[in-house]
Amino acid sequence: METISTPTIAPQTTPSSCWFCEGEANSVCQCGRSHCSRHEFGGHCLVCALGLDLFSQEDEPEPVSDMLVYSLVMAAKDPYIVVPPNMTGTRPLPIVGVERVLSAMMHMIKKGEGPVRHRAALVLANTTNTWPTIDPSQLSQHSYGTGLLAADQVRSWVLRALQATRTAASEATAVAILDKLRSADFRELYPGIADNFTSLKVSSLGTRVHDIFAALDKVYPTNSYSINERCELFVYEQYVNTQKGAGAMMERMYGAKLRYAPQLAKMLKKGVWHSSYARFNVWYPGEDEPY
Repeated sequence: METISTPTIAPQTTPSSCWFCEGEANSVCQCGRSHCSRHEFGGHCLVCALGLDLFSQEDEPEPVSDMLVYSLVMAAKDPYIVVPPNMTGTRPLPIVGVERVLSAMMHMIKKGEGPVRHRAALVLANTTNTWPTIDPSQLSQHSYGTGLLAADQVRSWVLRALQATRTAASEATAVAILDKLRSADFRELYPGIADNFTSLKVSSLGTRVHDIFAALDKVYPTNSYSINERCELFVYEQYVNTQKGAGAMMERMYGAKLRYAPQLAKMLKKGVWHSSYARFNVWYPGEDEPY
């Protein structure tokens, strides 16, 4: 895989403003980040709290993923997106704040040890999904999402984390990433998000489909049944996802049932077997379980 640079985002805050939301800060973390009470946990800023695993030590879910997705939802300005009750009324980050936090996660993947890399990679993987919208408009084609798979740097670092997980010790990281990618959103970002990026770059649908499945082709197969199964399910579920998946572009690039990409075709065939025996008999009549 080509060398990927970690984006450098110049601070946009003054010492008296929160590094996250640019509101008034009331404390400074040991890392030097000023923060407000909303972006603090256990005496540390949220980035350090995640890295130090303070949330799990207090039996609390990590809030960084939801904070990022919620901030993207608010920037999207789609009033019909379903916001989880625990996030209602929360103050969102500005887009530049989202970019700062994402950059910190990328740095943790690059420099952090196993558990730190795992937590940061899962945050990035979480941001590739879009919360559902219940827009009732008959004119709406639901052609936009908030999934950051569209952002080159996020996609690249998620894939870098995945490709570094071919050992038994890092199996949990690969499984967690692939579980999120199975429902990842390949659609374009809402204009209110993409138009306000200052450091993140958005590429075409064809580029992101190529990047994802070329990387997967290098990962699969592994010595882990759990990783292999999720790779197979990922290819199948994205292939048949007609709303926000990669199916139409996958077929255009790799042919029907991915026949022009033998490794992906193998994964698809096994993914069908895992998911639907009836569909397997329709797609591959008379064939036995694939190996």
